[in-house]
Amino acid sequence: MGAVHGVSLKYVAFGSIAALTARWITPVALEELIFEEEVELNGLDNLQLLFGLYLYNVSIINLVIAMLFNLKLGMGILGKDTATGAIPLWSYVVFSGFHCPTLVYTKIQHARDQKSGVAPADEVDPGWWVGGRYSHELGRRWAGTIDLTCEFPELSIQVGLGKDKYLLVECWDGVPPTVEQLEEAAQFAVAQHERGDVLVHCAHGRGRSTTTLCACLVRAGRYPTWEDAFLAIKQKRKVVKLNRSMKRVLTEWQAKYSTKVK
Repeated sequence: MGAVHGVSLKYVAFGSIAALTARWITPVALEELIFEEEVELNGLDNLQLLFGLYLYNVSIINLVIAMLFNLKLGMGILGKDTATGAIPLWSYVVFSGFHCPTLVYTKIQHARDQKSGVAPADEVDPGWWVGGRYSHELGRRWAGTIDLTCEFPELSIQVGLGKDKYLLVECWDGVPPTVEQLEEAAQFAVAQHERGDVLVHCAHGRGRSTTTLCACLVRAGRYPTWEDAFLAIKQKRKVVKLNRSMKRVLTEWQAKYSTKVK
């Protein structure tokens, strides 16, 4: 099973648990509520019904997003601002059933990383950093930031690290950028690296960010191939990994653009 399918199963699980919980706590079956003319409910029943309906909403949202994960579509559905990396309030309201478990899961993973000694971000080559959404905790000022997440607000910008030095490449977790997006990110990174350190980050600093940084390092002339770049990144950040989709898009990018790398 591919990594994308593995990630989407997490949201299938969220959706299934929410639906089962909703069915368990809802005082009447939905078909009764819809088709019966008179359904008598007391105050507690009404509260249970409202919460049950919310959980059904959570279930539907997570199942839809799991489908989008596998289709590699709909990265912009959450409304993330391409200029600032902010996620609007309406997104948290409409997609609360997705945002809440995702934020909690990522916070827990971050705590585990801290406990096991995984840094928020690592410098894998002079001036080239790879990390997760908590990279801002290092307190560094980046000359350029490439954000691979569509599901989180950009925290580096929120602490004043430069709105004009930000590139958003929206990807679901486990889904790599396209060949064209990789080239755009690589060119942006090389230009910004002339001014200082560049950060490439996703949620946990493992897959999406590593894929993009491989292309950046090859484009910068630091390594001849993405495979060499990946081995160098792995030396400095042990937790990085690439799934089959990520390796495939890097190979395609290399075949299309490697002859243009100086």
